[in-house]
Amino acid sequence: MTILESVQSDLELGRFDEPSQWFAQGLGMDDIIDLRSATLRSKKGEHIKSRSNFVADMVEIALAQQPVDVELTFKSKPSFNLSFSDILRPIGASVNMEKMEVTENPKIPRQVDRIVSDELKAGEAAHELYNLGLDVYKVAVILSSGALGLRTAQKMVPTRWSITATDDIIFKKLATEIKEYSTIDSFYVYESSYMDNHFLILLIPALFEYENFEAWFPGSVWTDAFYQRPVIVEEYEGFKGRTQYAANEGGGYYAARLAVAEALHTMKRQAGVVVFRQIHPQYSVPLGVWVVRETARDAFRQKGERFDTKKEALLYIDARLRANEGLRIGIKEYEALSRILRQKRLTDF
Repeated sequence: MTILESVQSDLELGRFDEPSQWFAQGLGMDDIIDLRSATLRSKKGEHIKSRSNFVADMVEIALAQQPVDVELTFKSKPSFNLSFSDILRPIGASVNMEKMEVTENPKIPRQVDRIVSDELKAGEAAHELYNLGLDVYKVAVILSSGALGLRTAQKMVPTRWSITATDDIIFKKLATEIKEYSTIDSFYVYESSYMDNHFLILLIPALFEYENFEAWFPGSVWTDAFYQRPVIVEEYEGFKGRTQYAANEGGGYYAARLAVAEALHTMKRQAGVVVFRQIHPQYSVPLGVWVVRETARDAFRQKGERFDTKKEALLYIDARLRANEGLRIGIKEYEALSRILRQKRLTDF
C-alpha cells in the first residue's frame, strides 16, 4: 500500500506550488513557510498498482494543464503539523479523505495525452514531456501519479522518489547528447545565492565529469551549532556516469546536476564540472531540493567569469568562497577532497 497525495485544495493554485516563481519573486524562508502552511494535503490509501476510479481521477488531475476544481469529503478534521524535508516542499495541514468528486473536466493538452497514451517506458515518456516544455516539477507530479510507463508496469511513485527520479531521468537523456558536443574553450565560473545557499560552479575544458561539494556550516540545516568547522561532503561521477545513489548528498546532488546539464545542453558544449555549495546558518529549515535546482539554474542566467587557466579560476573561486561573513573556508580545503581539481591537464599550464 502507499499513500497517494490527492489534489491539495484550491489554495494550491498559482504561487502556492510553483518553486520557479518563488525564486523569481525572491521569496524568503518565512514567506514560503507562510504559503505552504496555508495548503491542505488530503490523503487516501491505494495500492501502488491500483486502477480505481479515484486513481483514474488523480491521473487526469496530474495531467491537466491548469488546477482542477474538486469537492472533497474528509473523514475527520484536518490536523495541522507543518513538516519539512530536504526533498519535498513544506507540507501544511493533512487529512484522510473519504470521497473526492471532480467538478470540472480536466483540460489535458493533446500532446501530453498522446505521450501518456503511447506504450513508452516511464523514462522515455518523462523525457518527451520535458521536451514539450513541461518543467521537472510537473513531470514529477505526472510520474508520481502512475500515468507513465508500459501498461503492465505502471505504478504510483512516492512524491519524494519521483522528484529525484525525474531529475535523474532527464539528466541522463541530456547527458547522452552533451557528451557528443565539443568541449568548452576556457574555464568559466558562475555564481548565485538564495536564502543563504551560495553556489559557485566551475566549468573546465574537458570531457564531461561532475563533482558536487556541499559545505554545511555550523548552525545550518544539517549541522548542529556545536560544530566548530564546516562539514564538507563530496560526490563524483566520471564520463560513464554513476551506478550508485549519491547517498552523501541525496536529492540535492541530482537537482544541481540537472541544472548544470540544462546549461551545457543550451551551450551545446561539454565540460568538466565542479559545483561548490555552501549552506550558511540562516538556512536553518529544509525547504526541498527546488532551492538547489533553482539557484543553480540562476547561476547560469548570470554572465559568468572567463579565465585562461585553472589557477586563475581557482584564485577567483577562493576569493568568492571567503567573501561571506562568519567562518570562511577556501579552495584548498575543497582541493584536498576533490577528484577533479587534483587532476593535471595540459590546459592547467
